[in-house]
Amino acid sequence: MENNEHKTTPEVPKDSCVQLEKMVKARTVDLEDAVAKLEKEIAERRSAQTQLHQLSRVFRDAADSIIIEDLSGTIIEMNREAERSYGWSRDELIGTSIKNLLLPDRYQLALQLRQQCLNGEEVRNWEGYRIDKYGRVFPTLMTAFPLMDENGRIEFVATITKDISILKNLELELRDSQRRLKEFSRKSIEALEADRKAVSRELHDSIGGNLAAIKFALESIANKIDENPGEAATSLENAILHLAETIKDCKRISANLRPEIIDDRGLLPTINWHIRQFSQHYSHIQIMRQIDVDEKEVPELLKIVIYRVIQEALNNAAMHSKADTIYVRLKKSGSYFEAEVEDNGQGFDFKEVLNRGDRMSGFGLKSMRERVEIIGGLFSLHSLSGTGTCIRIAFPVGEDTAI
Repeated sequence: MENNEHKTTPEVPKDSCVQLEKMVKARTVDLEDAVAKLEKEIAERRSAQTQLHQLSRVFRDAADSIIIEDLSGTIIEMNREAERSYGWSRDELIGTSIKNLLLPDRYQLALQLRQQCLNGEEVRNWEGYRIDKYGRVFPTLMTAFPLMDENGRIEFVATITKDISILKNLELELRDSQRRLKEFSRKSIEALEADRKAVSRELHDSIGGNLAAIKFALESIANKIDENPGEAATSLENAILHLAETIKDCKRISANLRPEIIDDRGLLPTINWHIRQFSQHYSHIQIMRQIDVDEKEVPELLKIVIYRVIQEALNNAAMHSKADTIYVRLKKSGSYFEAEVEDNGQGFDFKEVLNRGDRMSGFGLKSMRERVEIIGGLFSLHSLSGTGTCIRIAFPVGEDTAI
């Protein structure tokens, strides 16, 4: 009978256990590092995707037109503003030549600018022109620059354009305003000199002549007063009458320069006074007044302008319109003071008169308009041959004005 031998598990050396435990720990650390790196990489990718999404949105919703083209000039991408500005949709422009947006006579210049980008340069704030789907040509401010790949090679060209039509229109309006201001200044000087010349002539011919005649008459009276008192008295009476006429002429000249009544009593009495004077000279013309404002409502700086326009409009109507009825209106309408002078005369072609290049009597149509507009007022004239003329001026209520 055989003896059974007891089988036992061989014992692992203690050193081997320690070594195995170290290996497991090392692998665990490596695994944790790998997981941490992977989590970091995932987070970085998510951040990059977020940034890419944000940049994509900036590109898509930018206020300026952005177009990306390849090296051959074919459009490969564009944003919403480019669609709006040029009138084409993405589907219509993607894959087409950038030449579709350029004026034919500017192709050569566009090629030169493109070559600068292909040479690695940027083109900044270049003023040019573009054309949209419907043939509208509009000015633009353009910036173009190359886009590189990861190896630094130029792969695309990006072009950013801003429609500057409004800016250009404002520049034109500013230049026109400056031109008109210079013209107004020149005409103001001319008008001032013309007025001075007229006053000088009247003083010399009328006042000066009258005073000289009075002087001679008084000298003659002085010689006759002892010899012939009766004749001297008659001559003295004539001299007094002559002197009265001279005083009247002085007052007339002074009133034409600036009526004292406008400073003493205000605009409304001055208008009434002028209409009375006007009616004495032009008795065949009926003046219809409609004054619907109070004196205190009219700003002081506007009074002389309103008076001068009414004065000149009445004079022009009397001299040129062949009207028999003229309406003078002054009212407050909404946020404006309005003054109108309307006649039932023969009318005229306003543009034709303005293009003549000469001043009409006194204030003149051009000077009337420029004087009103330079202090922030509105001037309008409606006239057609055979239908009469209406001159209307308006000034904002409560706004600062300066003459």
